[in-house]
Amino acid sequence: MKKLAVALLLSLIASAPAWAHAQEVSAPASADEPETLLGQRAADSPHRLGWFIAPTFDTTSFGNTLAYGPGIRGGIYLNRRLAIGLTGTIVATGDTVIKDEEVRNLGTYGGLFLQYLVHADQLLHVTFESTLGDGKWCQRIGDANATEADGCTGRNFLVFEPVAGVELNLSRHVRVATGLGYRFAVAANGVGPSSRDMSGVVMRTSLVFGSF
Repeated sequence: MKKLAVALLLSLIASAPAWAHAQEVSAPASADEPETLLGQRAADSPHRLGWFIAPTFDTTSFGNTLAYGPGIRGGIYLNRRLAIGLTGTIVATGDTVIKDEEVRNLGTYGGLFLQYLVHADQLLHVTFESTLGDGKWCQRIGDANATEADGCTGRNFLVFEPVAGVELNLSRHVRVATGLGYRFAVAANGVGPSSRDMSGVVMRTSLVFGSF
């Protein structure tokens, strides 16, 4: 079932550019301003630069258990279709312990963020995004016997995370987004979950602020 879900997701993302192009060709030209739930924003060029910053919250599987991940991302819109930026996410599970002198089972990852938006001027529109970067999982932080300078006993990992989602234009400077994706992880040597255990389905919700 997991392999089928991954295959369907990759097929969807791979076909995104062709599908988007077909939508653009079939859609009649319009000078209408972008739709928003709370009114319209000022008219602008489809080639204008913009910016965004978005707090996010992930629900995912990690280490054979349910995990949650608050995060943040930010960057620029090169136009109404393409965005580039940086993202970071914290990974915590039911076994995570954060105390004054003890931190256990906590991870972080992030990196380069790329996004393609389909008809972003419409009230509800589709997005395809990916994160390419790295992270670290710490079974214990502050261990005197740890080999890392930060006191983390765990392991590093590389990550590639494609996500397909939808965005709703709430107002001129606010969007709400949700999406479903899959995190592919490749773990380095060390203590902690394997590459397979670090990989898993990701469900993400975010509130996007910026100049669109």
